[in-house]
Amino acid sequence: MNTDKNKKIPQDIILTAEQEEILDLYMNNLDNIFEEIKESEKMQVEIETLHLKRILST
Repeated sequence: MNTDKNKKIPQDIILTAEQEEILDLYMNNLDNIFEEIKESEKMQVEIETLHLKRILST
């Protein structure tokens, strides 16, 4: 019964190599999504700025 409590995970190894790879892929995917969001926000601001300039120039 106490054998589960006695099993300790080594502090230097938390994830397996496969889990590390999956985590890296996931983090890269999140980075890519974040960069795409930043780019789309920049584009949206540019579009809105051009639109406002057009409205103000008439």
